[in-house]
Amino acid sequence: MWLLNGDKSLGSLALKYLSNPKNRVLVSYFSLFEIAIKTSIGKMTYDDSIIDDFPNMGMELVMPNRENLKQYCIFHQNNKDPFDNILLTVALTEVCDLMTSDTKILTSDIKGLKLIDASQ
Repeated sequence: MWLLNGDKSLGSLALKYLSNPKNRVLVSYFSLFEIAIKTSIGKMTYDDSIIDDFPNMGMELVMPNRENLKQYCIFHQNNKDPFDNILLTVALTEVCDLMTSDTKILTSDIKGLKLIDASQ
């Protein structure tokens, strides 16, 4: 959402990473689902038509799959948030880095997963 809205919270290193054409940029369906939930309770606004713009922005939507369900787990007892854990699972099953500003995710130490702080 920071990228789409031109939010200054998105750090320069993160923006450089996202704008590098060599990097494949994936957006998890679960991220959009969480945004839709937050929109429904008035915490933010969201228009699902942005999904149509993903290809023009060099982004791909990653849909849930059986492997996500099979590999899902709670990675740390201090973070049982289902959305955090499914994003970690998707990053692992899709073999990609995970960019976020969520400190609970960023402090996760999961073998084989590179985390990128979106605010840097």
